[in-house]
Amino acid sequence: MKDFQLRNETRLLFRNDPTEDIANLIDNKKALFVYGGGSVRKNGCYKDVSKAASRAGATLYEMPNASRVLEMIQNGIHFVKKYGVQPIIGAGGAQVMDCSKLIAFGTFHETDLWDYVKGKKNPYGLEKLPLILMPTYPSSGSEYGLGAVSADAGTGDFGTAYGIGAETAILVPKYSLSLNKEMTAYTGLVTLVQLSASVLGGDKNKLSYDIGVSVMRNVLDAVKKLKEDPKDVDARGTILYGAALSTSGRLGLGKEENYAYDIYEVEFIPEVLFGVPYRQSLTTLFPRFLEVMAKYHEDDIRRYFEDVYGFNGDVASSVNSMVALFGDMGVKMYFEGSLTEKECLDVKTGSLLKPADIFTIMVTVQDTHYPKMKSGFPE
Repeated sequence: MKDFQLRNETRLLFRNDPTEDIANLIDNKKALFVYGGGSVRKNGCYKDVSKAASRAGATLYEMPNASRVLEMIQNGIHFVKKYGVQPIIGAGGAQVMDCSKLIAFGTFHETDLWDYVKGKKNPYGLEKLPLILMPTYPSSGSEYGLGAVSADAGTGDFGTAYGIGAETAILVPKYSLSLNKEMTAYTGLVTLVQLSASVLGGDKNKLSYDIGVSVMRNVLDAVKKLKEDPKDVDARGTILYGAALSTSGRLGLGKEENYAYDIYEVEFIPEVLFGVPYRQSLTTLFPRFLEVMAKYHEDDIRRYFEDVYGFNGDVASSVNSMVALFGDMGVKMYFEGSLTEKECLDVKTGSLLKPADIFTIMVTVQDTHYPKMKSGFPE
């Protein structure tokens, strides 16, 4: 068995009503509530945080429309310094939680924050503000992971500071009830992809591999249940917990290769060229990514298809079945638009794949390639 270390920076609370926990965490403090659009008001999160602040005698400042854009993060840092705010409460999807992480950390490291984002410096263990994260769009696992992505809108440059964790993550299944059917499907499928990236790579630790397969099967089952009954809070809780586990560092403990993480580099291309969100890019690309990667890691990928989905055919057949399965859950498995090889390869990524491999992945997910689609396949 390979050496490994389990980390435990973040206390994870699974709650149906988080009000009391939030109140205890912000008791008589000045807290900054970071969130995105209006979803926190629809799903009850805003009401819960406000109620907790009132109960705790806390002063609650708000930072709406948050994103991981560097300028937004810098504005948050300046606000926190001006008003002496702590802790930070981040509620939303990955963008909001990453923004919250970088505000909490950047308050003490503003002058060289971009060096941490670009990986030139390691933020792990350095001083930051207390941080509470609550995902209202379960999928990224940012609440339980150490990564925080930021992008410079002026230059188009981006990077990930790896080593910033929250003290507390609060998982509340009811917060995702406001999502429509398509968005709900994406929560589970993106979580499934992220779990796959954590496990794929020839995990020789049988215990962590079997746990990973079990989690993926349960998440997939939850996606199917939510297709039939979108109000199934237990299924939503399974996806929420699965998303946290995908970044927990508890899976893939005996991995021989990290090739699956390359999907996070490739998925940036559709974001740039087609303007699609992370969830659509990652979900749509992943089956085709596996087909290309099978040229280099066929045995591992065939085992994955069989263990998680029960697909026993060749890789191409399994990929087709996976695309159909995802499409049947109610999401588009193609991108609207076209691109040239030059446009594709001009997008800067850190992918280790050959340019021809990357272009092959992108060509197979254009709607011009599959002009008539149903459940992810041409009719």
